[in-house]
Amino acid sequence: MSNTTSARRPRATSMMDVAAHAGVSQKTVSRVVNNEPHVTDEIRAKVTAAIAELGFRPNAAARSLKGARSRRIGMMTLGTALYGPASMVAGVEHEAQARGFALTVVRAEGTEKPELQTALDSLISQDVEAIVVSEPIDHHFPELDIPAELTILTLGTLEMPDRQNSLAVGLDEVGAALAATEHLLALGHTDVRHIAGPSTWTSSARRTTGWRNALLDADIEPQPVVEGDWSPRAGYDAMDELLARAGRGRLPDVTAVFVANDQMAIGAMAAAQHHGLRVPDDISIVGFDDHPVAEFLTIPLTTMRQDFDEATRLAMHRLIRTLDGHAPIERERMVPAQLVVRATTAPPPPSRPPLHALD
Repeated sequence: MSNTTSARRPRATSMMDVAAHAGVSQKTVSRVVNNEPHVTDEIRAKVTAAIAELGFRPNAAARSLKGARSRRIGMMTLGTALYGPASMVAGVEHEAQARGFALTVVRAEGTEKPELQTALDSLISQDVEAIVVSEPIDHHFPELDIPAELTILTLGTLEMPDRQNSLAVGLDEVGAALAATEHLLALGHTDVRHIAGPSTWTSSARRTTGWRNALLDADIEPQPVVEGDWSPRAGYDAMDELLARAGRGRLPDVTAVFVANDQMAIGAMAAAQHHGLRVPDDISIVGFDDHPVAEFLTIPLTTMRQDFDEATRLAMHRLIRTLDGHAPIERERMVPAQLVVRATTAPPPPSRPPLHALD
């Protein structure tokens, strides 16, 4: 009986409904509900009237005044199945549950502002205490309309430095990419090419920065990168392009490549072999992430291992302490990666066989 009654009960009016009815932002409604300053009398009256007309009951504000909490955290993601982002979501979910918090994950339809705002508003309407933002949404998050009282945790760099209740705990991708490139340089390679991820992802930019910094530090002029979409096919096509440029004499021989993730590295290995090159005898390849399949390839992949478990454990520890009223001494923390040397890297060959053209 109670289940039937509950199913027929109309949806409660949300803060998002009030904002739409009053023609203001959700942040403005939040300020009015919480009796904050910086709201004109006219706007305050309009929002108050909308609250009365719609019968809105500001449960979150009432709980705040009573000292109660929702113990619910929201998370925004693009819903990608890629190994890195999926591992971060799983880690956040595990840590939230272990610490007695419910986690609501909302997958945005894209990275444009209207799509992200819709996902954000959905979480806010569920009375979350904080929102965790995963890549590549973090790059666009400062543009959104966010209630001032909401705590934000970015799984990357600190995108909103002026916002005091924002944190960032991520993986040191710049340092990891630098270490990967320096590993190849230390083996004796005089140049290292780069297959990058999509330019719209901040992690791709960070990995490219680390690669470039390593080359500049060695007085090597970085060659143009080839961009992929994180997939093995993209890695294959990117390596094909790099080798085709070298084969046409447009660039020197390619003896070492740092690839922005393991899946593209797998495709890059296949392309090199189809060009008649042996890995690592003729060409060395380093990946990124340490995907579970990396060590079980026919030629086990040298890669940068990212500790997703430690990053999410530290991130959620800091977030929950902040929600409990303990302001962190440092608001940004990067977790280092570890170079895992396997069988795809070696010193450069004394000479190189001619490249085979693909059919």
